Amino acid sequence: GSLKQETKSQYIPSTYHGGMHTFETATIDGMTRVGIGLEVGGWHSDDLVPGCVLQTLLGGGSSFSAGGPGKGMYSRLYRQVLNRYYWADAAEAFTMFHHESGLIGISGSSKGDKSRDLARVIT
Repeated sequence: GSLKQETKSQYIPSTYHGGMHTFETATIDGMTRVGIGLEVGGWHSDDLVPGCVLQTLLGGGSSFSAGGPGKGMYSRLYRQVLNRYYWADAAEAFTMFHHESGLIGISGSSKGDKSRDLARVIT
């Protein structure tokens, strides 16, 4: 048979708008989640590999870890946030890449009365 020639599909470009969003609701565990993200380029940008390397170096995890080495316990966020601040329940780096734009950031959780402290620590 013959192969069909595919045409470029139409898509809506992803764009970064920035800003702040707060959402308040009761959670089962009583924790507050805080995150900060910064814009990076998309899948085809020069930011992709350095962003992924930075995410790996920052690492992260939660204050509870079952098991020994290899669980992120020696990552920077684990050592400099979770080991240092008793009230920090979790801290981890994240990346999200889309076609034209992406995010790199840190998210974390703590009890509600420490959310300001958590926001200060992860920024």
